[in-house]
Amino acid sequence: MAFWYDRPQEYTGGLHYIKNLLYALSIANQGDIQPYVFFGAHVDEAVAVQFAKLAIVVRTRILDRGTLPWFVHKVLFKFFGRQWLVNYLMRRHGIDVVSHAEHVYGRRLPYRLISWMPDFQYLHLPELFPTVDPRRETERLVRIGSATDAIVLSSFAAQKDFGRIAPAGQLARSTVLQFVSQPAWGAAGTDPARALARLESQYGFQGPFFFLPNQLWAHKNHLVAFEAVKLLANRNVPVLLLCTGNTRDYRLKASPYADSLREFIAGNGLELNIRILGLIDYSDVLLLMRLSVAVLNPSRFEGWSSTVEEARSMGKRLVLSNIDVHVEQSPPGAAYFPPDDAGQLARILEQLWTAPPQQWSPDAEAQCRADLHARTLKYGRSYVRLVQRVVAGESGALADASADAS
Repeated sequence: MAFWYDRPQEYTGGLHYIKNLLYALSIANQGDIQPYVFFGAHVDEAVAVQFAKLAIVVRTRILDRGTLPWFVHKVLFKFFGRQWLVNYLMRRHGIDVVSHAEHVYGRRLPYRLISWMPDFQYLHLPELFPTVDPRRETERLVRIGSATDAIVLSSFAAQKDFGRIAPAGQLARSTVLQFVSQPAWGAAGTDPARALARLESQYGFQGPFFFLPNQLWAHKNHLVAFEAVKLLANRNVPVLLLCTGNTRDYRLKASPYADSLREFIAGNGLELNIRILGLIDYSDVLLLMRLSVAVLNPSRFEGWSSTVEEARSMGKRLVLSNIDVHVEQSPPGAAYFPPDDAGQLARILEQLWTAPPQQWSPDAEAQCRADLHARTLKYGRSYVRLVQRVVAGESGALADASADAS
C-alpha cells in the first residue's frame, strides 16, 4: 500500500501526520502491509531520510508543481477524469491500496482508495479562505467521497462536519482515526539545565516560559494569548511566551496575520514578554515543549491538534481553547478557556506561572511512555484493520474502525 503526498511541503502538519501513522503502522503491522510513500522529486532530503526509516520512499515529478509531468497529469485528469500517470506508477510498484491522497480519485482505478479529509475549516471560518468557494469545495469533497473506498477523518467533530455535506452512503464509509504523535524523548538528554542553556543562547531568551508552537495563521488565534500576556504585564506578572511556526500561510500570498502580531508586540512594548522564533528545527520544538512551564493552543479551529498530542505524549501541562476537538482530545489535567476570553486565559497563566515547577521523574516518564505506546498500538491496529477491510471489499465494517479509535 502507498501514501501519495500531494499536499504542499509547507503543510508540516500533514507530514507529521503521515510520519506518525507510518510509525504506528510499523509497530502494529504483522508483515502483511508493505508501506510506500510517494513524494515529489524535489522533496527535502531531510524529509525523505526520515520517512525512509518507516517506508519505501519513491520520488516522482508528477508531484512537483509546475513540472511537465505534473502539468500532463493535471490536464489528463481535468479533461478525461483519469489518473493515468498515477495508475501507471502504482502498477509499476505493485500497489493495491493508495491512502491519504487529496487529489487521487476518479474512474477505473487499479487499486483501492482510502481518502483522508483532515478537517472542514472552510465551513466554520470561510473568511480565512478568500480563494475558496464553499459550494465548489463541498462539491469537490463529495466527488472524492463518491469515488473512494473509505474516508478517514481525524476526529468525531470532523465526522460531524462531514455529515453536514455528505450523502448518507458516504458518511457510512467514513471512519475516525484519532492520530497519536511521537515526541523525541531523548531531546533533553540527562541534563535538562544544559539543554535549556543552549536554547536560551541560540534563541535569545532567558528564564521560564510558556510555549505556543502553532503556525502563525489566523485561525490559530495567537492574539488572545498575546492579549493575556499584556494583561499580566500590566499587573507586573512578567511571563514569557515563546512562539514557533511558519509565519507564512501557504494559502495566502501575503502574511498579514504574522505582521499584525508583530505590530501588537511592538505597539504594546511586549518585546521582553513575547518572542516569535518562526520556523526552527523540529527537535528544538519538542525540546522547548518539554522544558516549558506549559504548552498553549488557543486555536479557533483544529482537525485534531498535533500540538495537543505531542504535549500529551510528554505528560506536559496544556492550556487549550475549549473548541469541540480540544475537548474531544481530552488530555489529562488540561485547563480550558473560551477562545475570545483573554482575561480567563490570563488567570490560568498566572496560576501556572506562580505554581511550583512541574517535577519530572523517571516514574512519570515511564508512565507517559507506557500510555503513549498503548495509544499508538491501538491507533496502528485500527489502521491495519481498516486497510484489511478495504482490500477485502467489506462493506459496513468501517464503523467498527471508528469504534476502535474512540
